[in-house]
Amino acid sequence: MGYIEKILGDNEQVIYRTHRHAIVLVQRIAGWLFAFLVFVAAAVVIGTQNDDARSKIGIIALISLILPVYAIIKGWRQQPEQEHGPDQEQEQSSLFKRIWWPALATVLILVVALTLMLRPSLNEVWIVAALVALIPLFELVRGILDWLNERYIITSRRVIEIRGIFNKLVRDSALEKVNDVELKQSFVGRLLKYGTVEIITGSDVGVNVFHRISNPVKFKRAMLNAKEMIHTRALDENVPVPAAPVPQATAPAPTPAAGTSASVGSISDRLTELTELWQKGVINEAEYQAKRKELLDQL
Repeated sequence: MGYIEKILGDNEQVIYRTHRHAIVLVQRIAGWLFAFLVFVAAAVVIGTQNDDARSKIGIIALISLILPVYAIIKGWRQQPEQEHGPDQEQEQSSLFKRIWWPALATVLILVVALTLMLRPSLNEVWIVAALVALIPLFELVRGILDWLNERYIITSRRVIEIRGIFNKLVRDSALEKVNDVELKQSFVGRLLKYGTVEIITGSDVGVNVFHRISNPVKFKRAMLNAKEMIHTRALDENVPVPAAPVPQATAPAPTPAAGTSASVGSISDRLTELTELWQKGVINEAEYQAKRKELLDQL
């Protein structure tokens, strides 16, 4: 199981994945490749015992100082501007980690270049040149591995950015929080199929900008489709089940109040029946009067 599969949640699926465009890799390793070739050539030329060739290699090595100096300036500019605070010591440590390797390369390259220019007859310099060549070789290999391990992934739940060779950095944003996706492509970017994708979320936390990724149009479309799938699924889950029609209760007939429990017509009919029973001798005079009074009291 790969690292990507390990960080996925239950029932989470990868929908689309991409990486930084190859032009980023070329920009990263071109300078270090040039420096490596220069110092390998320097080590070879120094062994030829040609003082004039050594001096020329020294000049070329001096020019190659542009690379580590540029790396130092770039690392310094990446330092955020902030006031003195509890995080200042941590930031200084981070700055040291960014520039110590280019600074060491600058010192070694300067030593080799000046030695070749001022002391071209010193035969031991080729050993130093060969050792210095290991620095751009290391940066060359590290640049390739960094590029291979940078991945930008869209899953069924989130957008993930993964970096790092051994120490991994994983940042992600939930698709539900994505409000909009902005795509920036230059003319060259459209020709070579690379661009910058900026994710606008409802908060400042999470993934924001992916610089010069490969196939940014497909990446944006896959992200929007994944977000739409989540929205559609949420709507399907929230559709209410039609309930059985509830019969409307029939309002009960109003209960007659005391003294009016029967309607006037009903009492009149009962009085008629009572009179007929008395005339037929079914009930006597006393019963007739008592019942008649009871019915009259209900009016």
